Amino acid sequence: MQRTRFHFAAPLGLMLAASPLFAGTLYVDANLTTGANDGSTWANAYQGSSGLQAALAAAVSGDQIFAAQGTYFASATNSRTQSFAMRNGVEIYGGFAGGESAVYQRPPIGTAPSILSGDLAGNDGSGIRTDNSYHLITTTSTNATAVIDGFTVTGGNANAGSNNDRGGGILILGSVQPTIRNCTFVDNRCTFGGGAGYINGAAPTFTDCTFDSNLGGSYGGAFDIAGAGAVKFDRCRFVNNSAARAGALEIFSTSGARVTNSLFANNTATGASGGGGMWVGSGGSSQIRNCTFVSNNSPAQAAGAGLRNQGASVTVSNAIFWNNTGPGGTQTSTNQVNGATVTYSIVQGGLAGLGNLSADPLFVDAPGGNYELLPSSPATDAGDNTLVPTEQFLDIRHKHRFEDNANVADTGFGMAPITDMGAYEFTTGLGAYYCESGANSTGYKARIHVAGSLTASDNDLTLSGETLPPNQFLIFLGGTAPGLVPNPGGSSGDLCLGGAIGRFNALSQILNTGAGGTASLTIDLLGLPTPMGPTAVHAGETWYFQAWFRDNVIGFPTSNFTDAVAVSFE
Repeated sequence: MQRTRFHFAAPLGLMLAASPLFAGTLYVDANLTTGANDGSTWANAYQGSSGLQAALAAAVSGDQIFAAQGTYFASATNSRTQSFAMRNGVEIYGGFAGGESAVYQRPPIGTAPSILSGDLAGNDGSGIRTDNSYHLITTTSTNATAVIDGFTVTGGNANAGSNNDRGGGILILGSVQPTIRNCTFVDNRCTFGGGAGYINGAAPTFTDCTFDSNLGGSYGGAFDIAGAGAVKFDRCRFVNNSAARAGALEIFSTSGARVTNSLFANNTATGASGGGGMWVGSGGSSQIRNCTFVSNNSPAQAAGAGLRNQGASVTVSNAIFWNNTGPGGTQTSTNQVNGATVTYSIVQGGLAGLGNLSADPLFVDAPGGNYELLPSSPATDAGDNTLVPTEQFLDIRHKHRFEDNANVADTGFGMAPITDMGAYEFTTGLGAYYCESGANSTGYKARIHVAGSLTASDNDLTLSGETLPPNQFLIFLGGTAPGLVPNPGGSSGDLCLGGAIGRFNALSQILNTGAGGTASLTIDLLGLPTPMGPTAVHAGETWYFQAWFRDNVIGFPTSNFTDAVAVSFE
């Protein structure tokens, strides 16, 4: 498929601007053995397992680092104290196959893994970890412009004294606010707290991360958070982690922590204080929204195998607590959640609170680890819209929040469509969403919806625009890659397509949003418009769709865009 970016000048204000310029890009390839080893291109990338450290040493604020698949070590001399240090203004990206020129051209996360490994001596397979890195990632004096994205972090072993007994994967100390996205922390450990990470006095943001099979010693199998600020976890998975207290996540004496759209499954607190999925306590305040706690364990403590609060202010809404198990296999409401204020949530065994339910949430395949909701689930359209953070517009799979389920009556609070309980929103829509739109002249964010079949040979796909300004022109767009052009041609929105971009602008395809602010178009997969002419969609391809529309956001006519969706065909 053609992958060249197509810049098109169009009527209706669709004039593209140039992509933002960065200070520079440094390339790293652990498997490369030829070239200049100076990071200037993929062919001359910094080489070997120490290549990423070389790039970090050379980077300046404004740089991006692109790391190809392969394994990277923090130390070339087996020094356990060395780590990968995040820096302000430096964005570190992993997961490249090699050859890409932009972040959005990476293959799907996980298919070309860039691994930060603490196994300095290569002997983890023999069960020897006493020579591993104490921490894989550290972050000092950083703000949100310090970014790490797209890495697997594994093999950290914080088993010494002082701060080297916590945060095997990442250590975050002081008044810092780093950004961590699309990372998997697996098989890290410590003796004090936070197998995957330890946070003290800081306010990092974790988005689309997985924390799997980490051992947290005394506190927090995945994370131990103490005396911190507005820590945020959104669309994260906490699975198979273990510690004495707080099998997955401990929040100790911390105000402003927020966990949204996240899954806690099969985590275990082995000690008497419990909190199989999460333990919160010793003052402070935390918010839990649209999360699923399922099959977590607390064999030595009956209270809160899913979530236990001991002395903090914890509010929980739009959540599901199911099959969390206390001593002797008990699964009462006390075993599910204890000590928190819970509303508009499903709690096994029943729990007093506005909008709470006790019915089986009807997961698609709980034994198989699929906690999506069946069409008849009582959790659908049963949450509280007012308690969904305004910026949290996607569920854990990048599906839209606020999707109506025609199979059930609305039982939640707010104007339809109403959010579901749990980390997964029930939807019949296809694709994964990205590139959030801003509010248009209606006050709502315009959305694109995809229905039909993912089987390319079925030739059955319909694009719809929703929450649009009424009686305005709309054109659907398609591209062969994601992209980002902010405010092209003075638009109020962003164009989020790249590669070969085409417009569905035949006379019959230029639509009007009508009085209801909606528009739909069934497209022909045998001939999608591209600059090279009509192109057929084939199995295995991913196409990207968005809609452009007329708007009146700031008092005079302008244009705008919906969010964008990636559709992978079979």
